[in-house]
Amino acid sequence: MRIVANESHIKTRRKIGERAPLVGLVVLAVSTVLIFVRPDLIWLTMIIVWVGFLISLTGSYLGDRYVGPNAHHQRVPEALKGMGGRYTLLVYRLSTPFVLVEPGGLTTITVKSQSGTVSYEDGRWRHKQKLGLLRRFAGQEALGRPFKMAEAERAHVSEYLENHLPEGMEVQVRGLVLFIHPDVVLHVDEETAPFPALRAAELKRWLRKNPLEPRLSTEIRSALFEALDLEDPRADG
Repeated sequence: MRIVANESHIKTRRKIGERAPLVGLVVLAVSTVLIFVRPDLIWLTMIIVWVGFLISLTGSYLGDRYVGPNAHHQRVPEALKGMGGRYTLLVYRLSTPFVLVEPGGLTTITVKSQSGTVSYEDGRWRHKQKLGLLRRFAGQEALGRPFKMAEAERAHVSEYLENHLPEGMEVQVRGLVLFIHPDVVLHVDEETAPFPALRAAELKRWLRKNPLEPRLSTEIRSALFEALDLEDPRADG
């Protein structure tokens, strides 16, 4: 499998994710000193406190995606390793962060990194984990509505293709939700789920079991790769 990544995007956000928490702590420390040195400037102290807090949250938010063993740009390719030369993974190349180019079309991958127990039943998501409230206060993204996010990302890619492919030419675009944390316990009611929701260890097996059919013709494939600004490897895998 080929990986085509926006390295500058990843590098910039990884640096911010690594450094912002420390910068935030320094700013908060300055505000603490200012309280004692200039108590008459309480308004300025409060502004500095909020700035430090926001910097720390930004660092935590980006750190969750770009830093450490569960960085999205590392975990998704790991989950797809061994898929073969006819597959190309686009990483932060489009408005949708992860798009897999398959022989029969495209699959958008909406990434969630929560640990603990995640369940979907009766149209509702639930998430339970140790110290969950504290983790979210520290900047961890809430679970939110993964299927709604998956539909939005799939729609973005579909719209992009409509604007870049020749008129009348269509390519299938499907979406799925991928939970990348190795310790996540996932329970999803498949009968009511509008999209597949998978753990990282299940992804390759699911893709091989559910290929997009029919395969793209040579003409459509060439137009698709041109629209995505890619070279077609034409490799067997």
